[in-house]
Amino acid sequence: MKKRMLALLLSALMVMSLAACGSDAQEEAPADNGGEESGEATTDFGGAELVVATWGWAEAGLKELAADFENTYNCTIVVDPTSGNGDRLNKLMAEKNAPTADVAMLTQSFAVTGAQEGLFEQIDTSVVTSLDHLYDFALDADGYGPCYSLCRYGIMYNADALESLGLPAPTSYQSLFDDQYAGMVALPDMTSTAGPYMLVAMAEAMGGSQEDVTPAMTLMQEKKDNIDLWYTTSSEVVNAFTTGEANITVFMDINMPGLTETGLNMVWTDAEEGSFAAPATINVVKGCQNPELAQLFVEYMISDETQSRVAETMNEAPVNKNATMPDELKSYLAFGEDAMNALKQFDETYITTAKDAWIDTFQRTVSVQ
Repeated sequence: MKKRMLALLLSALMVMSLAACGSDAQEEAPADNGGEESGEATTDFGGAELVVATWGWAEAGLKELAADFENTYNCTIVVDPTSGNGDRLNKLMAEKNAPTADVAMLTQSFAVTGAQEGLFEQIDTSVVTSLDHLYDFALDADGYGPCYSLCRYGIMYNADALESLGLPAPTSYQSLFDDQYAGMVALPDMTSTAGPYMLVAMAEAMGGSQEDVTPAMTLMQEKKDNIDLWYTTSSEVVNAFTTGEANITVFMDINMPGLTETGLNMVWTDAEEGSFAAPATINVVKGCQNPELAQLFVEYMISDETQSRVAETMNEAPVNKNATMPDELKSYLAFGEDAMNALKQFDETYITTAKDAWIDTFQRTVSVQ
């Protein structure tokens, strides 16, 4: 009898043990699939710091835009706010063998130079899956980083200042060199993003081409004394307008609200030669510390959801065809297929190869005091 009772007790204990094991296995199952069923991140980067080199003025907006990315992948976005495109590119080149940045944001023309210098990794399309949602101009033909936003350049002027002087509104880039506007115009320096674009746009309108910019360069040389400021940074233009030093400029649409908020009666005009864009690209730095996380960040920045927040958060136009934008921002930011198609396009590769010669001529004959 005792033996039978002992056998029954052992059997009961074995059944209870198996049930407990089955219960443990069921409880642990969600952890094994990395949280895929609940929509959580499949990769935890353990608090890694992703260094993003971008414009100083873009730091706050980028951090706000990237908050969900940080939470999703358990990482921290560290912004390296190296000011202008040229400075940022020079830093990337100096650190080519030991980069401190994982991701680099540059306007398209500077990004082309960076790719030619071997600074960037090609995009991993198995990770960056939203490329086909972008407008064609936002894609890099050689497989490097795409554009994630754009700023539009056109003519901006203080209407009150021109009216007080009895001057008509300018209608073209060429007209900005007229004697009637002498001493009140701020134009992009040839070393800036917009300088070469404006040069080519003028040359084409004057019978030249990107291969022959002589007509436009000659006009600049002959009327250089009429231009009050050749700017290299946005802050120079803002300061010139707020102090009354300048009243007309070729500038980015994203600066319209800031200047208007200072009390200026700012007006935007699409130049007869065509307004042009300065698309901002996002690239993975070759040899960076966090290449996998960097590729994921590229996908995050061009995804439909993030692109629909770019305008409000960064004050820049999205380049994803599925993005949305509040109506009040459409009054000055480019949005939609018609607006994108209306922007003048340039051969970035050619401009990159010709820019050094243009800069040399410009500095010797135009901007020289």
